[in-house]
Amino acid sequence: MTVQEDLTVSVGEDAVTHEQLAAALERSTEGDKQARVFLRADKAVAYGDLMTVMNLVRMAGYTKIALVGLDAAPGGAAATAVEPSGEAQP
Repeated sequence: MTVQEDLTVSVGEDAVTHEQLAAALERSTEGDKQARVFLRADKAVAYGDLMTVMNLVRMAGYTKIALVGLDAAPGGAAATAVEPSGEAQP
């Protein structure tokens, strides 16, 4: 899922409101609350706004949340997920 600069939240390709987020995650994960949710945000999104979205994900019952960033790499950018433990996962 993605948080855009204008704070629009998308699950996959679908923009959803905060009220629709739980249902969208439920559809995306086929109801599997143990599924890992990959969360990325535009660099302009404030920390507090990102935490608000993360808390909505947790309130929906999803506790396995990985923050995804883009690392600048020679020849292009590669996605990296950072687990809550702090370990990077390619």
